[in-house]
Parts: sequence; C-alpha cells; structure tokens
Amino acid sequence: MKTINIISILFSILFVLGCTDDILDKSPQDRLSQDTFYQNEEEVEIGLVGVYETIKQYETPIHWFQFDFMSDDAFCQDAWQGSREFGEWQQNSSSWAADAKWARAYQLIVRVNTFLANLEEAPGSEEFKIQMAGEARFLRAYMYGDLIHFYGDVPLILEVQSIDEAMVSRTPKSEVLTAVIEDLDFAAANLPTSYSVTDLGRATAGAALAYKARFYLYNEMWDEAADAAQEVIDLGVYDLFSDYEGLFTEENENNIEVIFDIQYMQNLNEQPWPSSSLSFVEWPTPNISVDLINDYYMQSGLSIDDAGAGYDAQDPYVNRDPRLAATIVLPGTDMGPDRTLIPNNDGTLTGVRPRKYADLNNSNRNNCGINTITMRYADVLLMKAEALVESGSTSQEVYDLINEVRARVSMPKVEDVEGAALTADELKEVVRHERRVEFAIEGLRYLDMLRWKDESLVHNVIGYDKSKLSDPSDPSTWEFQEVTTSERVFDAEKGWLWPLPSREIQNNENLRPQNPGY
Repeated sequence: MKTINIISILFSILFVLGCTDDILDKSPQDRLSQDTFYQNEEEVEIGLVGVYETIKQYETPIHWFQFDFMSDDAFCQDAWQGSREFGEWQQNSSSWAADAKWARAYQLIVRVNTFLANLEEAPGSEEFKIQMAGEARFLRAYMYGDLIHFYGDVPLILEVQSIDEAMVSRTPKSEVLTAVIEDLDFAAANLPTSYSVTDLGRATAGAALAYKARFYLYNEMWDEAADAAQEVIDLGVYDLFSDYEGLFTEENENNIEVIFDIQYMQNLNEQPWPSSSLSFVEWPTPNISVDLINDYYMQSGLSIDDAGAGYDAQDPYVNRDPRLAATIVLPGTDMGPDRTLIPNNDGTLTGVRPRKYADLNNSNRNNCGINTITMRYADVLLMKAEALVESGSTSQEVYDLINEVRARVSMPKVEDVEGAALTADELKEVVRHERRVEFAIEGLRYLDMLRWKDESLVHNVIGYDKSKLSDPSDPSTWEFQEVTTSERVFDAEKGWLWPLPSREIQNNENLRPQNPGY
C-alpha cells in the first residue's frame, strides 16, 4: 500500500470539480479554488496531499541521486543533469540546480503557509486540525532545514504574503533553525508514531524527531542532536531491517527501518523522469568512483591497505564488506536478466554502476515505483554516535551504536578491529567511514561533505581502464587498473555554500549580499 489512498483522492477531486449547478459561477473549472475548497475534513486532507506531492517536485529536476554525483562517491558526465559543475566546484549563481532547488523549496513552503491559513477557518475537530497542522509544519521544517544547509541565511516566511510583502530579506541561519525546531517540536508532539496501511508515508512523530536530530547535527549542536536521536530510539518503533540489499527494493518498502520516504507506485504515481532505474541501468549517468569501492573494508574489518588484509588488487571484490556488492553493480556481475556488466561495453566512464535503487528486474525503466528513503533508523544510530564523539565522548555507547549497524551485515565490532581505547578523533574517523559505506548512493554523502568541510574529500574521480576489462567470456583475464576519469579542484573562495540564484536577486535586491565567491 502507498501513502493516502490515491484513488479516493482522484474521485474526490473529480467530485469537487464536477458539482456545480450555476452556469454563471465564476469559480475556476479547471482546478480547485481555495475560495470554495476546505469545506470539510475530506477536502482538508486532499489539500494536505497537494502539499505532500510538492516533495516529489522538489526531487526534480535535480534528482536526489545527483547529490551523490557531486560527492567523492560518484560522477555524472552529462552537464545538463546539473551535478557535474558542483562536483568540480565550477558552479555559479546562474547554475540551474541551485535555482531549481531554491524555487521548489519555496514553492512547498508557500503551499504549507497557504494550507495552514485555510486550515484555521476550515471545519473539523480540533484533534484532526492539530494533526493536519503537524504534518504540514513537518514538511515546512524539512524544506527550511535543507535550505539553510545549502544556502546559509535564507528568507524565513511563515505566513501567507501579499505582493507588497514579497521583497523579503535573508534571515540569519540561526533564526531559521529556531523556527525549524519549533515546527518539528510541534509535529513530534501532535503526530502519531505510526499509521494504518492506507496512510503509509505520512509524517510521524518519529520522523519529526529524526529530522530534528539531523538538523541539530548539521548545525553542530551535538548534545541536542544526541538527545533527539535518543528520543527516536526510545519510541521503540524502529529497528534495522534484516536484509540490507532488500531495503532498496519495492517488495520491502515501508519496513521497520524506514522513518520517512517519498512514496511512488508503478502505473499510477511512478518516479518522475528520469527515474533511478532509467538513470542507473540504461543511461551512462552514474559513474561510481573506484575511490568509494576502495573504502569498503574486507570482511575481516581491515582496510584493503592493511598488510594483513589479504586483499588482491586483481581480484578486488572477494571477501569484502557485504554492503559493497549490495550497493554497486561490480564489473563482471549480474545487472538483471541476461545482462552482465562488461565495463568496456558500457557507457559509464568509470565502468561501475549502482545497484541500490536501480530496479534491475524492471523491464520498463520509466515505470519505477521504488520509494525514495530520506530517513532510516541506521542514520539515527550513526547520528547519535557522531554527536557523542563530536561532543568529546569515547564511551562504550559510541561503540555499541556503530556495532549495531555493522552487525546487520556481519561486519566485526569496532573493538575487535580498530581497537577498544580509541581517541575521539579516531572514533570520529570510524563514524565517518561507517556513514560512507552505509549510505552510499542515498543522496547523503554530499550533504555530509558540506558540513564536515573537509577539503581532502574534493579530489579527482577514479575509474577503471575499461579497455583492460573487455573480454566477456573470460573475466579472469581482466586487469583492474585505475585511471583518472574527471578532475576536481576545491574552490576555497566559494567554500561550502551554494549561490543564491541570480534570478532571485535580480527580482529582489533585498536578498543581497550574495554568498562569497559568486
């Protein structure tokens, strides 16, 4: 089942549009009008669904996976898809990805504010209206928490504006964060912890608390982040799903690990074009960096660079962390029915493709119904571990949180490999490594890079020399030789913030000053 019965919604909208006896009625006939809408609880819910739908628009045209291609994990060679210039630190104030992200975020914020204003006057029980407000305010916090992470200071707009009020100025990031936390606190206090199958995908108290932990972490409020993460844990609602690879398939959606996701359904509400399946399987969009592959440990927990690891560079995928093969279609491995990845015959420059979200067995790449998970329980565990370490803690709890994530894929405990008496700096590196291999190709690595501000993570993309991986009949003859696929150089003048879109500043001079370097 998918979120909020879509068939019922469509019938409700058709009913509203079709019921009019007055041929002189000037209300628009091609769309719903807020002047005649919000007349009962059903219409209020339809209005809220319209707000939820905007999240899917927020995912386009700059798709979530393009953020991985801006990171050190991967690369997209097609400039038109928007990520290449950001990964190479060549972005500017006219970059359409920055423009699209800003515009779609404020589109959703405006819809939330409009919905909340109409909700105040709509009929309905107080309990019902409070829950509707909680879901809407969660979505607004989701947008603003994301905006300040990318752009820094942004206009904080919490009410419906008139045209005369439109020329807003930027609000300090700290004030926006305060508003984000207020919205999330309201949502956490007034939303249920779970829903019936007909309402899956709606925001819950757990989602509000988990995003509270994320936004605190992103803003280096370590104690608050750890506390919020613990509140999620204490709910007792979530756990790690047993099958790591299965997490990202349609048949296992809405499992116990999923805290919030964007819901899709084949044939009715499929992923927007280009889907993850089309991009990952048919197009040469995804180029996984060999640098990411090399970061996965051996099953023993040792780095491939460790002298005792037993790593063979010419047989590089044997005895590795199981998350490697679950995340990536490795050269010479199965890509779905009757198809093997032969790098020399493949359009990707690095010779490696993603397996997560690829929907390999779906023959209709444009009809992909896999939900996009934006928050899962493993993230909560690692966020708390990171927050504790950043606050100076080296307690056993940090080890236990990391070990819980590793245990799902039968990887060794930290104490058994890295050591039982690590410093805070050493544990910080353990957590950062764990985040990379746990969340690869989930749209989170670039966001982590923006907050860690580690210039060493901006480096050339490494691929395989595909000409040496060419004989499909005898992969034993393959030679794995690394080559530079794309060059990247960090631009310190721009730093870690995105530019405000030039179009927005041209329309509203009050948005100045522009972020440094643009």
